[in-house]
Amino acid sequence: MVELLTGEKAVSSIRAEAGRSLATHFLDSMEENVLFEILDPRVLREGKRDEIMAVAQLARRCLHLNGKRRPTMKEVSVELEAIKKVEECSYVEDRDGGSREFHSLSLEFADSISFTSITPFSPEADYPLLGE
Repeated sequence: MVELLTGEKAVSSIRAEAGRSLATHFLDSMEENVLFEILDPRVLREGKRDEIMAVAQLARRCLHLNGKRRPTMKEVSVELEAIKKVEECSYVEDRDGGSREFHSLSLEFADSISFTSITPFSPEADYPLLGE
């Protein structure tokens, strides 16, 4: 999953010289909040920020050192399907009569677990390069 997100091979001579694997590089970028700097340009272009973050969080869980804490392939499949089909966008009228775009992301990981996030959409905040 990390290879797909970054467009990089798991083994790289450049990273090997630095003593870092792709997994370590990925986890470090998430910790340092610079994940979007290492992602494949196609992922950035075609993916939505919330979806990318949800997949990255899932990939992070897959890299857990303790195998018992990693999700099963079935859990990974279910979560990826949930991420794929749940984002929707809506417009809500402001008090002053204008309308604002909101993104609603609902993730259902199992029959009994769900998460919903509703956030205002701002192209400048979510896609800073659009303002340039």
